[in-house]
Amino acid sequence: MKVILAAAELKRKRPGAAGTASLDELWRLAETAGLEPVRKLSVRLQAWNPATLIGSGKVEEFKGLVKESGAGAVIFDEELSPAQQRNLERALGVTVADRPRLIIEIFAMRARTREGKLQARLAGFSYALSRVAGKGGGMDQQHGMIGGRGSGEKQIEYERRTLRAKITELEREIEGIKRERHIQRGKRDSVPMPQVSIVGYTNAGKSTLLNRLTGDRHGIYADDKLFATLDPTTKRVRLPAGGWALFTDTVGFIQKLPHDLIAAFRATLEEILYSDLILHVHDLSSPEAREQHEAVKAALEELGVKDIPVINVFNKSDAVKDPAVSAWAPARLRPVLVSALTGAGLDGLLAASESALTRRWGEYELTVPPGSKGLLKEVYSACLVTEAAYGAKGVTLRLKATPENYARLKKKAAEAKTGR
Repeated sequence: MKVILAAAELKRKRPGAAGTASLDELWRLAETAGLEPVRKLSVRLQAWNPATLIGSGKVEEFKGLVKESGAGAVIFDEELSPAQQRNLERALGVTVADRPRLIIEIFAMRARTREGKLQARLAGFSYALSRVAGKGGGMDQQHGMIGGRGSGEKQIEYERRTLRAKITELEREIEGIKRERHIQRGKRDSVPMPQVSIVGYTNAGKSTLLNRLTGDRHGIYADDKLFATLDPTTKRVRLPAGGWALFTDTVGFIQKLPHDLIAAFRATLEEILYSDLILHVHDLSSPEAREQHEAVKAALEELGVKDIPVINVFNKSDAVKDPAVSAWAPARLRPVLVSALTGAGLDGLLAASESALTRRWGEYELTVPPGSKGLLKEVYSACLVTEAAYGAKGVTLRLKATPENYARLKKKAAEAKTGR
């Protein structure tokens, strides 16, 4: 379907590159959704029009563009009120949508796992519920007879009730999955490894980075598309000292991310809160890197992420002439420059990750008695072993671990020594 893309801003606001970049991003979003953008235009207004957002004169201008281009829809970069959407559709004679609806539809298309599909459907129903308002006074679905109680349930009330029932059912299913994840997390914490979350703007190269860090052993899907992957993927990554950490590739963020989506995907995104470290991946080649950084930072704050170490990773260093100066990578962020495509800088990233993890993972020494191969294997899988010395009393290991994990393994070693 051919679509026209539109952005609106007030004249008193100084025009800048951010508005143009947002409209360019809307173009890519439309292509991701399988649409065919044919025109994009930015409208500057004295004030917002409560009925149509853009005013009657601009509406007439849009009608001409729709007729001339043969477009079947107009998509606005701004969030429209239900009344504005309906009024514009009546006036233009085509479907009118806004950026939040487009993003939600992309999520519905891209979701692969059961949880991802449920979350996308929940966001869609929540968005639809906010649209079921003010459809006019003549929506009586049932009519009372003479002497009866008058009009029965109205169509709008029926739609709201139906949507709320669907939302409740989806929330119940997602809550069940959340409980399952909590149990899985408990099992994982019983033999813990450092937890590292990879976050960033959509299309910053998070999945490609995880592929590289795992030696391309798992074939994690990655593509040069917005929201190419929505479902989180967790894989083990070997650290320089020889231990392992669990790295999780999370869903990408975007400017003006709909609140319905953040709410729907909260169960998934809350995994970030359990991280020992966050890798915030940026696209070094993007001219909007600053705005993208702020968008991700705001989304993390909304989730309640705090007091977790963050490494700012600037990816795609191969795509710029001088990575040190040609893009926004301020020194205050202590950026780590990498190329997930070529592998450049990954050794430094892993070393920086291991160093950051020591803030929670202390250094200890543990002697595993002879013949305790199972315990030795468990230590290597659960801790960062930095040194091993074999002797008559067993294997003496220098390692990094959480205090809780070290206490558990020390107790097991003592029991193995006494033959219990």
